[in-house]
Formats: sequence, C-alpha cells, structure tokens
Amino acid sequence: IFVAFILLLYRVGTVIPVPFINASNFDATFGNTIFSYLDTLSGGSLSAATLFALGISPYITSSIVVQLLTVAIPALERLAKNGEEGKKKINNITRYVTVALAVISAIGYYALLSNSGMLLPEARVGGGSAWFLYASVIVICFCAGASLVMWLAEKINENGIGNGISLILFANIISVLPSM
Repeated sequence: IFVAFILLLYRVGTVIPVPFINASNFDATFGNTIFSYLDTLSGGSLSAATLFALGISPYITSSIVVQLLTVAIPALERLAKNGEEGKKKINNITRYVTVALAVISAIGYYALLSNSGMLLPEARVGGGSAWFLYASVIVICFCAGASLVMWLAEKINENGIGNGISLILFANIISVLPSM
C-alpha cells in the first residue's frame, strides 16, 4: 500500500505544470528525437513540462558518478569501506550531486524551451525587465521536482518493497505505453 501511495503521489507530480511554459507543441518540435526517449523515461512529463519533467535521471546519473568516483578517489573509497556511517556520507554526497545535476539539467531544459518558443514572451531571455525572475522560477520548479523524485525513491527504498528508482522508472514506462 505504501509503494502504491508513493507511486500515486509521483504520478500526480507528473501532471502539475510548471508556470510560464506553453509546451503544447513539444511533440511537433521534438517528436522523433532523443527527447521522445527521455519523455518515456519521465512518464510523459518532459513533453508536458511538468514539475517532474527531469524525472529520476539526475538521481540515476549522480548515483553512477559517485560509484565511479568511489573507485577512483581514495578518500571516497575509504568512506565506502567505513561501514554504515560511510554509506550515509556517500548517500549525502549522492544527494548533493543530484541537486547539482538537476540545476544543470533545468537550466539546459529552460534554454531548450526558450529557444523553441515554448515560454511565455516575458519569460524568455531579454523578454522583459523581469525575465530572470521568470527563468529562476522555472529552473527552481524543475530542481525541486527532481529533488522530490529523489526523496520519493528513497522513501520507497526505506519503507517499501524493492528499489525506488526501478519502481518509478517502471511506473513511468507503463504510464506512456497506452499512448505509444
């Protein structure tokens, strides 16, 4: 029941739109590109520019990067071998890297939407005196969404059955199958 509730919360987040974006022509612009694959992994929220548009990707990438760095950097290797306390510190590092990757991805996604004409005119670069505030709101929403997805995945890991990342990816893929 807990896992089903968390997945339901996740699916609700995939339909909450980010303000100042009109992504109605996303499929026409990016239909047969890599973005259609990324849209599948995000459960359709990338093409709708919703709160969880970045999906679980920043968390997966940061987990891989931190695991690789654990082998390459002796200090991280010592932390990993330091038992439960070391694993907690490695998990914290993974969370920080996730947020950093989410910021980079959100800025890139903002630039993509801006260059494709999917933002309100005042939210585009140079679109008015307050364009930076609009851009900040959009980027912060995407980063908050990615952080919330990371937290939901960790809650499934702690209290549920199975791996939270895998279950969220599975729910995303299953949710777009009917439209495919």
